[in-house]
Amino acid sequence: MKSIIFIAVFCGLMPFVACTQSNKPNPKDKPVGGGCEGCEAIYECPVPFSKLNHIDTLPDFQEPGPKLVVSGVVYKADGLTPAPNVVLYVYHTDQKGLYSKGDKGWGKRHGYIRGWVRTNAKGEYKFYTLIPASYPNSTIEKHIHPTIKEEGFTEYYIDDYTFDNDKFLNGELRKRMELRGGNGVLVTEFKNGMHHATRNIYLGRNIPGYPQTKTGLQSGLERDDNCPAFDPIHLSGADKGRDACPMCKYGYGQGVMVWFNHTSLDTLKTFALLLEKEMQQRGPKNFRAFLVYMNPAYKENDAKSQEVLRKKIMRWCEEQNLKNVAMLWVSSPVDENCELYHINPAVTNTVMTYQRRKVVNKWVNLPYSHSSVAKILLSLQPATASNH
Repeated sequence: MKSIIFIAVFCGLMPFVACTQSNKPNPKDKPVGGGCEGCEAIYECPVPFSKLNHIDTLPDFQEPGPKLVVSGVVYKADGLTPAPNVVLYVYHTDQKGLYSKGDKGWGKRHGYIRGWVRTNAKGEYKFYTLIPASYPNSTIEKHIHPTIKEEGFTEYYIDDYTFDNDKFLNGELRKRMELRGGNGVLVTEFKNGMHHATRNIYLGRNIPGYPQTKTGLQSGLERDDNCPAFDPIHLSGADKGRDACPMCKYGYGQGVMVWFNHTSLDTLKTFALLLEKEMQQRGPKNFRAFLVYMNPAYKENDAKSQEVLRKKIMRWCEEQNLKNVAMLWVSSPVDENCELYHINPAVTNTVMTYQRRKVVNKWVNLPYSHSSVAKILLSLQPATASNH
């Protein structure tokens, strides 16, 4: 373990040997981000950006505290293409929750625990540090501040790195997250003496003033977004007849959600049976499938007709012998559940795969075919045991 840490520290500190300052804002860069006090600290990198490694070790790493390594891929605005040569600047508090020991420039405010990386040809980055402490005598969540600089645009901040298991990161705070650059909540895994976490970054996502590249029908959460809690009625599966939050109960495994708003259930038959077979083969701890029926014939306050329709769908599920696949009932394509998942009521279906409660991939208007099921399964990990 000591040799691994030494290598990480050595690789991360190499760029700091030559203390030159040659990074400056480009007046021709397009202004984006809506303003950011302190983002100009990114230009205080002690070496030219072109000399940066994609790995850095922050100055606190050899000090006492919970060791952390964060890695990920930075993607271009299309959400799929890795982005090389993107500079990421990060800083955070020490183990007392203070921005301490900074002696010049923005370091006086950001403290001494800061570092810079530049993505490699594959868009990859990694940094080693300690998990920061919360501010003294506060209920502020632990966090790491990031700033991005990509060619052609001014520097801008993205959502802080925060920690999923932080007691101060409550549901209200999560709802208020802007998801700038994508989801910044880290789910850590402890191994080999360190906490490991992954965060992918999506350039321009939810950044004011950034050119939008999306085309075609849009629906559903974005890749790496957290799947929110929602409370549908289960019409089949393990929780049949009950209200239950599928993500709260099973989200830390992996699976697929198919949100659909059409009344022709028989078009789903083969598709649903293929998912049922996959759940039987893999086991529900390794794969789950949720068919989310958004009632397109919703009539406000017409509880009786909704109950009749629910029973009809339950009979259909029984006829298909769906014992594992969960058919979920959502009262309307425009209710608060659909809003949470950014479902577009104009599309036929929105399909999202997830792992550890994060969206892995999504499709809009996916055909109900054998090839679509194969596509869904390819986006997920092979069968691995889960505790959820």
